[in-house]
Amino acid sequence: MPARLQIKSEDCSPLGQFILQYLEEQGISMNHLAELAGVPQPRLRGACFKGTCPTPETLRKLARVMGKHHLELYTLAYEGRVENLPDEADDSSLDVLIRDLLETARELGLTRPAMRPSKAKIRNALLELGFQPKTGSKTGKLG
Repeated sequence: MPARLQIKSEDCSPLGQFILQYLEEQGISMNHLAELAGVPQPRLRGACFKGTCPTPETLRKLARVMGKHHLELYTLAYEGRVENLPDEADDSSLDVLIRDLLETARELGLTRPAMRPSKAKIRNALLELGFQPKTGSKTGKLG
């Protein structure tokens, strides 16, 4: 059983809360996770707190060990930092959408494409998911 953590969930960013949950589920210590990921324990601990900015390299190393895509950890690390979302966004923010897409791809065993899809393919996929052109838009073009 891992040592009792001295970090409180309420002091953590969404990434930190995710890391604490992972430690509990896996029954491992933060020291052990840091060792597995190849990051210094103080850096891992610091990445858990609100207002911190973990490096992309730290997020990639953690993601590899935790079996996640690094963009999932990135969205958790920077969740809530996008200000002035449009009124239409309601509860479905871009972060939630990205996480859902990545989680679904992982559940299906999909890997990222070798080449970035064209704007036309992205547009068709968005329309198939239920996105609608803005009212008054004749073409529904992206951008």
